[in-house]
Amino acid sequence: MMVRGQGFPVRHRALILLAFVLSLACWTASAGDANFGEAALEDLLRAKPLAGRPVDSIRELIPLLPAELRKNFTFVYDSRSPFHGSISPDYPRVILFTNDARLVLTFTGDEQKPGSDLLEILSFDDRTARFEPKSYLLPIAQRRNEQLASEATNCARCHGSDPRPIFDSYPLWPGFYGSVFDTFPRGAEEGRRYRHFLATSGRTGVYRDLIFPEGSPVSPYLDPRNLGKGTLNIDYRTMTFLPNARLGMALTELNRKRIYRKLSSGANFATKEKQLLAELLECKGVAGPDPEAERLIRSELEWENARRLERLGLRSQDDRPRRVNMQELELTREISEIDRVAREASSDRSDWSMALEPGSWSFFDGILSGMYRDKSYYLKEDLIFEFLSHLSDREPAFRRYFVVRDAFGKDYPFGHRISLGDAQKSCRLLN
Repeated sequence: MMVRGQGFPVRHRALILLAFVLSLACWTASAGDANFGEAALEDLLRAKPLAGRPVDSIRELIPLLPAELRKNFTFVYDSRSPFHGSISPDYPRVILFTNDARLVLTFTGDEQKPGSDLLEILSFDDRTARFEPKSYLLPIAQRRNEQLASEATNCARCHGSDPRPIFDSYPLWPGFYGSVFDTFPRGAEEGRRYRHFLATSGRTGVYRDLIFPEGSPVSPYLDPRNLGKGTLNIDYRTMTFLPNARLGMALTELNRKRIYRKLSSGANFATKEKQLLAELLECKGVAGPDPEAERLIRSELEWENARRLERLGLRSQDDRPRRVNMQELELTREISEIDRVAREASSDRSDWSMALEPGSWSFFDGILSGMYRDKSYYLKEDLIFEFLSHLSDREPAFRRYFVVRDAFGKDYPFGHRISLGDAQKSCRLLN
């Protein structure tokens, strides 16, 4: 099951185990929500509207947030964060995000456990191509004289010294509700737990003022009846019920800016920039992938895939995981080319992925837009986009080859993809 961008030629290949086509409905915030970011949030925390005093608690904050944040959310019931002991299937952690994920808010739901009324945010600065984490201990927690361990407030512990979101790649999100394709496979214990949550604590406390979209019995996730054994055919409302996929797509688009910044700071990047782009585009005359490197990456991916399946409660020898393996397992050639570019630029790529594990190969966002003339540019297309974007800013000759298409039209603020056909023509400037 993957999301196909509009206007891109896609040939079904063996790697696509489940595929579906989405026609998308508009998902736009009201005019008042459009510019809500970190500064607006801080203003709100300082002075509750009309009352003129600071917002006291998470429960008090939620109804004051714009609808854009209250209707874009997902839940984490099994976390690897410092607050994992305060998170459970009955009281999952909440992740709210703006349509473009440039602002993400998280908090725990059990008001009797440590970490309650601690608001953590992650914002993205386009000028510096950096994610910026912050945390706010709200007044009610301060009055409880809550003492948070330094480990709990050390963002770098999980997010790294060059912070990035911690989020697995499409379509598996262990520990999240909707952990497989944004839904609950038939017979999964996770589905039973989620329905219990909805019927009990899910309508109270910090969860009470979230906006659950109508149309699915397991809102905001996809109705499990729509998850078949083969191709999944769904109607225009489906994107509404894919919060994990939407969040991953938006974050991946921001993270590729961060990856390019880190790549371009490599010691050899400046002298090899055009050569590296030629390798990603597979221009005529460039060296192909190294079979030995590809075999090594395959073995590393198999190990990573097995660990992710374990976190999902599945075994790699089960029949079911064949449908839910990491899609990157079928993209080892493309990954080996990305790895080669990083090595040639002398750039450390150990934290490029948003996965928690150092050196992860987890990159796929689920958008089907990486094929051109029977050649796969999956994963690489994000780097190609950034290379051509920066080159076209500096050298006018490249501007004609930097053609951007919106995979989802104007309905969503992410899904910006490079026209691979036009990008290919830039080879004449790279050889």
